Amino acid sequence: MAAATLLWAAGAAAQPAVSDATLAVDTVVAQLSAPVAMAFLAIDDFLFLEKNSGRVRRVVGGVVQAAPVLDLAVNAENERGLLGIAINRESPPRVFLFFTEAADPDGDGQPDGGAAIGNRVYRFTWNAPLARLENPQLVLDLPVSPGPNHDGGVLVLGPTPTPGPDPLVGDGSVLYAVIGDLNRGGQLQNATGGAAADDSGVILRVRQDGSPAVGNPFAPYCSGTTTQTCPSGGGCPAGQSCRSAVGRYFAYGIRNSFGLALDPVTGALWDSENGPGSYDEINRVAPGFNSGWTPLMGPDGRDAQGVGDLFVMPGTSGTYSDPEFSWLHPVAVTAIAFPSGGALGPAYDHVALVADFNLGHLYRLPLNADRTGFALGDQGDMVIGGAEGAA
Repeated sequence: MAAATLLWAAGAAAQPAVSDATLAVDTVVAQLSAPVAMAFLAIDDFLFLEKNSGRVRRVVGGVVQAAPVLDLAVNAENERGLLGIAINRESPPRVFLFFTEAADPDGDGQPDGGAAIGNRVYRFTWNAPLARLENPQLVLDLPVSPGPNHDGGVLVLGPTPTPGPDPLVGDGSVLYAVIGDLNRGGQLQNATGGAAADDSGVILRVRQDGSPAVGNPFAPYCSGTTTQTCPSGGGCPAGQSCRSAVGRYFAYGIRNSFGLALDPVTGALWDSENGPGSYDEINRVAPGFNSGWTPLMGPDGRDAQGVGDLFVMPGTSGTYSDPEFSWLHPVAVTAIAFPSGGALGPAYDHVALVADFNLGHLYRLPLNADRTGFALGDQGDMVIGGAEGAA
């Protein structure tokens, strides 16, 4: 069996070459300006984001509406900008946006090209009669420097967690958000003696007001004496602080990611992760997962250094695991999705779909029986050499 089926590739005239005769590709809208993410309000009614302009646009019946539903002040340098969106099931729905907020000297809320002041997640209310997003509420205030890349930005709203819905916070589902390492090198990048946890290189799992979700894996700990926990937020030795923010984390050691998805069958979280000069990854993200960056990208078996020097977050016993799939030569892997319910036909109910930026490819990776990895025959450590090994 091939490593992965290449479903389509970008064509010279913007028409993809499709390898599966059961699929067809239709153009819904075209001539967009740096679109990076989308989410549906209803069937045939969705919002999409323009990374560089900070505009949230609406498409109804295949027609881009003339006026944006929101225009934000963003800093769009490099990988910064308007990056992620998720919509809950309240009535009216709340819309979550991840963006690099810029200074807005004239206070008009428009993109002014100001200095980056933070990567932020806000919750807005959808005003359907006026077709606009209103009432911004800050959910997450995350770092932005040094950057200007590795900002992540993907948002996913998850299934209702145990013990049940939270009627006080949104629709009761949890919000996942990923932020890259921002070119930092602290404990969250597996430098044991580095700076304490600082909200970089992590996947966060929070309630819809930004507070830690029930069942998160990490216990707050003291900034210097990392073996000493501080669940109440205090009691650390003199000169140290309680790193209470780690209570919001679900995973760490993430270099950068443009893809998060929840398997609709198992509820498991998966991510795509971007390597430097080698190893883009697809990971199944268990609670407390350490993805291994900076010391490690790709399978541990291909790295002589081993995992013994990785930072072990207090409250865990070491939770590194190899990627489920890797590209030796990075293709700039982006989104990951799990079709279900026959949306693309029954043959696609047991696969993951993954895209890349560099080549404009979409890949089909068959899942194993328990959906914990991929069924790829004799692929060994699940590494392919690049685009030439994908079809």
